[in-house]
Amino acid sequence: MNTSSCLRRLAASLCVVAAAGHLAYAQMPSASQASLIVPYPAGSAFDIAARQIQTELGKNLGKTVIVENIGGASGSIGAQRLLSADPNHLTMMIGSPNELALPPLMLSGVRYQPQDFRMVAHVTTGVLAILVRPDYPATDLSELIARAQAPGAKPISIANVGLGSIFHVAAADFSQRAVLPVTHVPYKGGAPIMQDLMGKQVDMTVLPLIPSSIQAAKEGRIRVLAVLGPNRHAAMPDVPSVDEVPSLKGMHYAMWTGIFTASKLPIAMAEKINKAANPVVASASFRKWSEEQGNLAGEVIDLNQAAEFYGRESEKFRKLATEIRLERQ
Repeated sequence: MNTSSCLRRLAASLCVVAAAGHLAYAQMPSASQASLIVPYPAGSAFDIAARQIQTELGKNLGKTVIVENIGGASGSIGAQRLLSADPNHLTMMIGSPNELALPPLMLSGVRYQPQDFRMVAHVTTGVLAILVRPDYPATDLSELIARAQAPGAKPISIANVGLGSIFHVAAADFSQRAVLPVTHVPYKGGAPIMQDLMGKQVDMTVLPLIPSSIQAAKEGRIRVLAVLGPNRHAAMPDVPSVDEVPSLKGMHYAMWTGIFTASKLPIAMAEKINKAANPVVASASFRKWSEEQGNLAGEVIDLNQAAEFYGRESEKFRKLATEIRLERQ
């Protein structure tokens, strides 16, 4: 089956419940609280975004939204928790393909599939960047590649937030395109990676370019070698886009987040969450906050648009994992 056929089938499977569900009606669970799962530890970028929206989202839903941090296994533990949640308690998750599309491809213990989840809102989008320890002997990507390819050079140690994550995929894509020997070092979150990068325990990582990393770079505690997008970042205009290295042109990665539910959640509930979340994402205060975090606020989308977007992204990562020949763990 070709890629376009796979994409159509995935998008259709994500949309079919939405199409049929308009015929049914379901009451929102009566409990006064709702859960918003963050599949990473407290202090992560997902956690910060969840806590930024939880109050206004709760007001619009008529509930108190409680953030639950359930990290581990590249976010798949939190995703599985969403699927097994009590149907009488409203449970949502801040997620992305990193937790929902990649683990089924990469981790043998993961039994769910992308279509087990429904995207109900788009929250943020942020570009990824290549970061290195402060004393790494290269000032740009071209020099890093040349040094790593030199006879007798040791493999570059690359810290990843979990094997099979978007960060692992991006790092593997980089090493394959640049033909570099590397050692992947798994971590449970971005915060410990940054600590070890600043402590010179690992050579490199791929993470979202957020204010804390920008500040660390300005203070000389890390260095940012490239932005994995077509344009330079406004907060770091001296850092080149990856497109400025000919062999890496087009190696673009962004970490977007959305609000997800289990696909089995009745469509009427999903629509209520969508209508509650969209005004939060569209608000001037949230858009300003997102920009301050180095991100863009998400787009206001309905459930059909969300299903199409999520289907495209899931298929993109499925194809990419095959192309770079990542081995299932």
